[in-house]
Amino acid sequence: MYIDLYSMKDIHSIMKNYTVKARQRYGSNSIDLTLPASIRREYSINHGDIFKISPIEKDDVLTLEYRLIYHNEDDEDSEE
Repeated sequence: MYIDLYSMKDIHSIMKNYTVKARQRYGSNSIDLTLPASIRREYSINHGDIFKISPIEKDDVLTLEYRLIYHNEDDEDSEE
């Protein structure tokens, strides 16, 4: 099974090939997907932003579509 991850933009406009890593949360069955810092900077993704996720499976390919539904503007100037 393949997993394609797209965030905020129309999938046809994405030109770069990014990867993300799934990390298990301690004491939980959920996992976090870690976005590369370059995506965070390029698309102004901040701590506290909220995304709606839509898993789409077709022909044994799982695509996770994320839509930004809340942008936390308070975090834009913080340093990592």
